[in-house]
Amino acid sequence: MSWHVPEQLAVAYVDGAVQGARAASVEAHILTCPDCRSRVSAEAPGDRLADIWSGVVDEVDAPRRSWGERVLGAIGLPETDARLVAAAPTLRLSWLSSLTAVMVFAAWASNSTDRGIPLFLILAPVVPVLAVAGAYGPRVDPTYEISVASPYPTLRLVLLRSATVVAASGVLAVVASAFVPNGRVAAAWLLPCLALVSLTLLLARWVALPVAAFAVAATYALPLLVALVDGREVSSALLSPAAQWTAAAVALAALTVMTADPHLRAAMRRN
Repeated sequence: MSWHVPEQLAVAYVDGAVQGARAASVEAHILTCPDCRSRVSAEAPGDRLADIWSGVVDEVDAPRRSWGERVLGAIGLPETDARLVAAAPTLRLSWLSSLTAVMVFAAWASNSTDRGIPLFLILAPVVPVLAVAGAYGPRVDPTYEISVASPYPTLRLVLLRSATVVAASGVLAVVASAFVPNGRVAAAWLLPCLALVSLTLLLARWVALPVAAFAVAATYALPLLVALVDGREVSSALLSPAAQWTAAAVALAALTVMTADPHLRAAMRRN
């Protein structure tokens, strides 16, 4: 371009009145002409330039959204919630790989050994509880100090992260169940899992979440594992209607107590 941008054209360009090829010509020219660039800049309001530059900086410096954030955003979770929830250590590849290895082992054992069925029934409900253990806490969460210092309800964060990691680990358990030869066994872990997770979240009101999760998991799994090692019958007890109804009652009681808490209801209503 051999001509320069006159003042009238500079004003029109800044106001957005110049479009199409003419606007492109102005933009191409001011990239190489310091005088015209200064003329156009002088017509632009200072606060508008600052806002534009701030937007550019925010866009460039913003961290790339993780797969977890994208999934949570797709199901309707606000961006601020999605970022905090996706930071849960249990949603990282190392944790998910460990949980997957446990479920693969349990599914393999159910097909390969005499003790495989009870072992699957013991391990499958515990996997989501172990996932909850890594959802929040000073020893497991690298963002713990930031979340504590931020004006965000801790209870809401714990519940959202717990729901997310239970869903993720539950998917692993469901996939593993597809490889269990007995359909009744493949579904029998669901109610105990719900009971264990509900108890964990209830106890987390008084103790740290990892402590609650490991205490509940150990209370459930260790006696059963000891009985299995001693050669006692475990499968029939875990598959019995009494055990399933007991698990359902425990889950219902724990969820009822939690939902009656006004602090929990207020946290979940937060916009």
